[in-house]
Amino acid sequence: MAAKASPARALALKALITWSRDPESHLEQHLKGLPDPKDLDLAYTICRGVLKEKTFLQKVVGRYLARKGKNLPLPVELILLLSFYQRLFLEKIPNYAVVFDAVELCKEKKPVFSNLVNAVLRNLDRDLKSGFDPQKEPMTLEERYSHPKELIDLIKEETKDEATTEQILKWDNAKPKAFLRKRNGSCEECLDVKAAVQSDDFKSGKIYFMQLWSQEVANAAPVKDGATVLDLCAAPGGKSLALLDRAKIKLTACDFSETRLAQLKENFARLGYENAPNITIKQLDARKASQAFPPESFDLVLLDAPCSSLGTIQRNPELRWRFKKEQLAEYAALQREILTSAKELVAPQGYLLYSVCSFAEAEREAADLLRQDKTWTLVKEKLTYPGEQDSFDGGYYSLWQKN
Repeated sequence: MAAKASPARALALKALITWSRDPESHLEQHLKGLPDPKDLDLAYTICRGVLKEKTFLQKVVGRYLARKGKNLPLPVELILLLSFYQRLFLEKIPNYAVVFDAVELCKEKKPVFSNLVNAVLRNLDRDLKSGFDPQKEPMTLEERYSHPKELIDLIKEETKDEATTEQILKWDNAKPKAFLRKRNGSCEECLDVKAAVQSDDFKSGKIYFMQLWSQEVANAAPVKDGATVLDLCAAPGGKSLALLDRAKIKLTACDFSETRLAQLKENFARLGYENAPNITIKQLDARKASQAFPPESFDLVLLDAPCSSLGTIQRNPELRWRFKKEQLAEYAALQREILTSAKELVAPQGYLLYSVCSFAEAEREAADLLRQDKTWTLVKEKLTYPGEQDSFDGGYYSLWQKN
């Protein structure tokens, strides 16, 4: 029987090829079909790693292609990138496994390049054993941290500080941390996600995953027993769940996406809120919220608005490759439209909490609709850049009270 590449590396290559041809898609949707969880984990690790280190890897690979030309077919380029990622970042994987699978994958996709792939990887191994360290090579910020120049320019523009810019770039490429929130409102870092998901506490709904920035936003919301609360862009439901833990509220949770609402319902059910009489779940276009509910009918409206998600690149590495600065204006227009509708639903003396998981100034400007209106008083606001306190995503929120 002819030898074949490992299922993990074969799936990683397939997923990267598919994503490269459709960068607007989500990486996770291409990582399916392996029965062994260890293979699936390795494929996922490789794919995320290649997307996080893409430009850096291309720079290092190019060192070995200078005399042979760099116009490689997409499958061959990706085989080299995923192989270089394993050699440079996954130290426990032996070189022979990386080389063997790379050559076998190349034989399947583009056989004429299999000798080139073999030679390049063996030359890399020789250089690494001789002390070559790619991290010490001279590189631009785009190459060093694998962010497109347009995104780096925006970060510089926002922070107005070179050191802060580089800290954000480093943070985006660091390994993400996961956090568990307990039903009493306390939280802790989760060091073993698999063990947590399989634990009785998770299955019974005593704990749930929630990033620190999302917890910060939820904790900023003033709620008390009997309050009516509208969460306009609620899925997957973490902020709503945090509010339900804090007080006996009457909650209406909405989202436009059926898929995301299904995830929200699953999370609510696990925490014991399936068919709860004080909870209504509704599919809704948030721009039309003022048409769906009576005016001034909620004590608190939570608007975690659709945005560029620039503050979450560490956990979603493909976002950096989708970034287009002109999209910020499109998001800003959508945010203003939703906020214009949402503010009509807040009762007198009630609150509106606006948030985005982005640090871009353009995506904070929707709040100016309230800032310029004497009907509203700013209670507090907060902006964080990615990596603040060594744990926070980047984001912005502002809490407003209706006079």
